[in-house]
Amino acid sequence: MISGQNVSLRPEIPPGMGFALRGAMSPALPSDSVQAFALLQELLELPSTDPRQCLTAAASSVARFLSCDKTDVFLFEERRTSLVAIGTSQTPLGDLQRSLGLDVMAVAQGGRTVQVYQTGHAHADGHVDQDTEELRGIVKELGVRSQVIVPLLVAGVRRGVLSVVSQQPEYFSHDQVELVGLVGGWMGALVHRAELGERLREEERQRARRMAADDIISVLAHDVWNHLNPLSARLQLLQLKLLREEKLQPSDVDGALLAAQRLARLTQDLLDTARLEHGLFELELTPVEVSALVTDVARLCETPSTPVRVQTPGKIVAICDSNRLRQALENVLLNAVRHSPRGTPVSIIVALDPAGAFVSVRIVDAGGGIKPELLPHLFERFVSEGPSRGLGLGLYLARRIALAHGGNLEVKSKVGSGSEFSFILPLAGPE
Repeated sequence: MISGQNVSLRPEIPPGMGFALRGAMSPALPSDSVQAFALLQELLELPSTDPRQCLTAAASSVARFLSCDKTDVFLFEERRTSLVAIGTSQTPLGDLQRSLGLDVMAVAQGGRTVQVYQTGHAHADGHVDQDTEELRGIVKELGVRSQVIVPLLVAGVRRGVLSVVSQQPEYFSHDQVELVGLVGGWMGALVHRAELGERLREEERQRARRMAADDIISVLAHDVWNHLNPLSARLQLLQLKLLREEKLQPSDVDGALLAAQRLARLTQDLLDTARLEHGLFELELTPVEVSALVTDVARLCETPSTPVRVQTPGKIVAICDSNRLRQALENVLLNAVRHSPRGTPVSIIVALDPAGAFVSVRIVDAGGGIKPELLPHLFERFVSEGPSRGLGLGLYLARRIALAHGGNLEVKSKVGSGSEFSFILPLAGPE
């Protein structure tokens, strides 16, 4: 029996990885250089996707090759002052380890895994149940009898350990012990590659976020200027008339009031988007006469060049938030008016379903239609159709308002044939 002494290893084993061996390791599982090379090749070809997925696949490959009960890739997490199994073989013992919480080992608890990480000296043992320095959970709960633990060097820095275990005593041969040391070196390189890949992907995500933020800021500045410019011009005109002591007319403030209202609408859309994302969006539900509300919205949104025609079956009362429903209808209707050809009316059709449980409000325009590739994303934030320079929040908010009422907002469109947006709302309000 060899206990607690260092043995020289093959040159391929990274420096500083002398093994302390305990117990006669079984010669029953001889190494096969061809198969070992195939294992290393398999590890090398693993995709450097998410580090956890990559290392779980690597641990499973090692466990399958050695026919052992469990393989772990532990990495030290400074925040938790613990070794955490980032990759664990998909084996019954691996599942048991996770269920018992033994995939996280606090450094303060000690044990062989922590010892190997702290000292950098690998450890192999064929009689773990006789080791008084091993953690009780490893022996009693997991039933480990043989284990090989090697330190993991990532870019030259000791970052964790590779551990392979069996519930059978004296399971691993001397050749397999050395192979685990070799695999540990490759696994460190695999960790490094996976982390580099994740870092590059994160940098790309951050770059995409910055670009999106720049675009949003640019569009927001454009929208705000479009509202502030006429407001400023109207106020300057009012100032000039006051200085000349000219009599003011209601029409003198209409333009300024309209510009201020549009700016307020933009601000409201931004605030509502933030409320929706943080779960703070609330409805004030009251009985609302839908036909009258739709007619009023149509009157406010139509223009001399694009009238809005309303068809209703008469009085329809629904439990909803009047202001939010108005906001949603205005967002969709203004969008339809903006995209309709001059002189072509927009139609609104209000109807009850046959069962009398839902009311539908269809807004139909004769515009150029929506491109098929844009349709699946039309109700997402910051998505604009056509050449619009808007923020792309109107349709997103309209649909979220409909969903908050227990309904929906749907769209049908064909390029060159216009679009139809349909609000579906329950008369009884949201459940």
